[in-house]
Amino acid sequence: GFIGSPSMNLLDGEADGANVNVGGQLFPAPAGVKLLNGQKFTYGVRPEHLALSDNGFPAKIAVIEPTGSETMVVARFGKDDGNELTALFRERHSFQPGQIIKLLPRMEYAHVFDGGSGKRL
Repeated sequence: GFIGSPSMNLLDGEADGANVNVGGQLFPAPAGVKLLNGQKFTYGVRPEHLALSDNGFPAKIAVIEPTGSETMVVARFGKDDGNELTALFRERHSFQPGQIIKLLPRMEYAHVFDGGSGKRL
């Protein structure tokens, strides 16, 4: 998580079927990862591997930072907007603070780490 800027989103959650539940929002586990219900996990996704999608989860924009050719967004999601993540878009957008966007992790780049040992699964 410490390599690159902005750093990887590391979201604490627990297994719920074939998903990781982070604050009431379900994130699908990457292919081949076996989850045990109730087991603690950390879900990792880099900001550039989040895409805008009608099929994504709702997140409320807190901060927008245009950085030349890219747009960085800090958004909150889940129960009471209690979880925060950063998304990075290669194209410019005319987002507004408070706007709800729908984000979808690119599964081929998502990671799941064991909640106890921190080892990648």
